[in-house]
Amino acid sequence: MTKKPHIIIIIPRGEAVRNFLYSDTLRVLSENATITLLSVIHDEVFAARFGPLVEQIVPLLEHDEPRWIRQYRSLVHNAHFCWLGSGVARWRFEYGDSLFDTLPQKVFRNGYKTFLRLLANRPVLDALTSAERYFAVRFVKTDDLRELYEQIQPDLVFNTSHVHGHASDLPMHVAYSMGIPTAGFIFSWDNLTSRSRIYVPYNYYLVWNGHMHDELLHIYSDISPEQVFITGTPQFDFHFKPEHRLSREELANRLGIDPARPFILYTTGIDRHFPKEHLTVRLVIDLLKELDVDPKPQLVVRTYAKGTSKEMLELAERKDPHVVFPPVMWDKKWFMPAEEDISLYSSLLHETCLGINAASTVTLELLMLDKPVINLGFDPPDSNLHHRDRYGKHVDEFDHFIPVRNSGATMIARAVEDMRNMLYQGLTDPNANRDARKRFISQMFGEMLDGKSGERIANTLITLARG
Repeated sequence: MTKKPHIIIIIPRGEAVRNFLYSDTLRVLSENATITLLSVIHDEVFAARFGPLVEQIVPLLEHDEPRWIRQYRSLVHNAHFCWLGSGVARWRFEYGDSLFDTLPQKVFRNGYKTFLRLLANRPVLDALTSAERYFAVRFVKTDDLRELYEQIQPDLVFNTSHVHGHASDLPMHVAYSMGIPTAGFIFSWDNLTSRSRIYVPYNYYLVWNGHMHDELLHIYSDISPEQVFITGTPQFDFHFKPEHRLSREELANRLGIDPARPFILYTTGIDRHFPKEHLTVRLVIDLLKELDVDPKPQLVVRTYAKGTSKEMLELAERKDPHVVFPPVMWDKKWFMPAEEDISLYSSLLHETCLGINAASTVTLELLMLDKPVINLGFDPPDSNLHHRDRYGKHVDEFDHFIPVRNSGATMIARAVEDMRNMLYQGLTDPNANRDARKRFISQMFGEMLDGKSGERIANTLITLARG
């Protein structure tokens, strides 16, 4: 019999647990490979849940590194953004500029940006990245990781979140330097244009779709097509599995709403990126009361697990009989969704009649379930936000969302009156954008929305581990 390959799975953040441990990925891997989890989460509950499926769980710890390496990495990151010129990159520079008030500060800021422009070209960035890879293993103590790899002799080390958890970078650097094959998952659709430069030299990359495949090859010229695998993402698998869908009556009972009345799902953004969003939620509440529709819809507001303002929490405490703020069942220490939350969230998407959000991944989830969506293209009423905080930039300037805007698959509210009209349209004519919704989702995901991405990723990793 062929010996099972040994794969190390790195879990650097809580959301990776949802994608790769709750999904079919770990189940399929545990049946066909020996698995070691190298995880930032390693408490008793975690061990009890996943320990039976793996060989061992090893704590993933932060390693001290010299301050100058962090400063160097920040310099390369900013030079990368300067070269990339994406919408998020431009916004980050605008945000940075707004923090410098005095003339000396502005002179320093302009000088720094001029220096970045000198570095902002592909050959220089490639050289700077190679130097970072050398510094990472040369000037940081890595004995514990080397001993672990020598003991395990893994056939593959897989990072489940390529940029979100800094703790995972060093284990990947060390594995690569030791000649151990490495693979990384590009965690989200915006990451290549909105997150840091990829410093880790992965042998293989797993991506959601063809667009991300092409984007990765365009940005990083040293990556070849043979290194990139289109697998889909397991975070959407749950929406296509009946076992993760509650009945409407059970969902309504959990939420405390009337199952006979339609409900609108408003999902908020992280408070620091969408300031004063509670004012928009209040606007929607008021507009729904005025709307001439029968029956009157209810509003379910799902707040962002990783950042909710005190004003939004105060709004939730008002206890409007037609508005519900359900608890978001995430572990606050690890920012990890509970398994129960996955079914609740998926059921919310299936049962809602209309979704509202600024410009988030929730838009994609609603579209793939053929739901009308309103995106926010205007600032909250009476908010007087700084130009850098304007809501419209998310739909008009951020590279990953521009195709959504251009597709016509969603309704983009540019003013209060737009919101009023779009609420009415979404409730009374939900099929208005159906063709555009289906066309966009087909173009973006192809055959990847089959509930089998977790299984696909597991099989890809097993193949790679076997060489």
